[in-house]
Amino acid sequence: MRVAVYAICKNEAQFAKRFVESCTGADAIVIADTGSDDGSPELLRGLGASVFDVVISPWRFDDARNAALALVPADIDVCVSLDMDEVLQPGWRDALDAAWTAEATRARFTTVYSRNHDGTPGIVFTNDRIHARHGYRWKHACHEGLYPDRIAETFVHAAGLQVDHYPDPSKDRSNYLDLLERAVAEEPHSPRMAHYLAREYFFVGRHREAIAEFERYLSFANNYYTDERGASMIYIAKCLAALGEDAEPWFHRAIGESPSRREPWINLAELLYLRSDWPGCYAAAVRGLSIPPGGSGYMSDPHCSGATPDDLAAIAAWNLGLHAAALIHARAALTFAPDDARLQDNLTLIENGKETAQSVRYPVASPRG
Repeated sequence: MRVAVYAICKNEAQFAKRFVESCTGADAIVIADTGSDDGSPELLRGLGASVFDVVISPWRFDDARNAALALVPADIDVCVSLDMDEVLQPGWRDALDAAWTAEATRARFTTVYSRNHDGTPGIVFTNDRIHARHGYRWKHACHEGLYPDRIAETFVHAAGLQVDHYPDPSKDRSNYLDLLERAVAEEPHSPRMAHYLAREYFFVGRHREAIAEFERYLSFANNYYTDERGASMIYIAKCLAALGEDAEPWFHRAIGESPSRREPWINLAELLYLRSDWPGCYAAAVRGLSIPPGGSGYMSDPHCSGATPDDLAAIAAWNLGLHAAALIHARAALTFAPDDARLQDNLTLIENGKETAQSVRYPVASPRG
């Protein structure tokens, strides 16, 4: 079986060596460079990758991915699609060889999309960007997806194959909004594109437009992804909170939509904290803590898996006079962030039990979440 890794590239010199080294075991590494001026093509070629200059104008991600795929040699059996800021973990090729079958057309694997401050996995989800060389194409101008083209899909699970994502926070993503508006104009009834556009409106602070697009997304009859629906309801609540309007009903709707996720409960606890509703804050935080963190998919919010839930529970318990519970939760919060000075101070205050309730502090949540 012949395997190729392929990617698109623009000014990724800082990642070139790490990327190529992680691809050890591939029969080919194919890069479509879309206009680098930082020496990326030369670096990648020097490391053994096949690099081709392509022009995508006007820019859209699906055209760029399809151009890269078209450059993969026809005799390749399996393609691994990566971004330049992603890293294949050692053993990936053995895991893929063990999982792939004669009938397979696509493989699922684990992506660690982000990491917590202590290096532990944050957002983790199952990805499926490994596919047969023929019978696939990319669609959508932004947040592109891989789709079968006149073939019947057969999935396999590549146990032990992991890709880690190490993004560059300084990278310009200002074109995402225009691309997503284009994508929705092209596919007005696509739940995927509606959700991503609404989320982008939220990120840039266009809260009214975000609410309208999230509500349009929620109205689609073909929209069955409950975790994404629940996340959309949380975003609506955050938009309303940023606008100074009543957000609580939407957090409760998110709880009803995704009862097995802790994110709605912890976001509700933060809102109630801001209101100094200590009974409500404590109840929501403790209920969220009763649900295992993480959940499935990219909707997982590491903010709700670290110190925050116990931190909120500790502060609310302190203000309710539940000092034993406050101490338990304050100590638990500190285990997630042992160097956090505020958490250390709060624990000291609770242990001493002599300060006023107002001395136990929590940062005000950002509307962006």
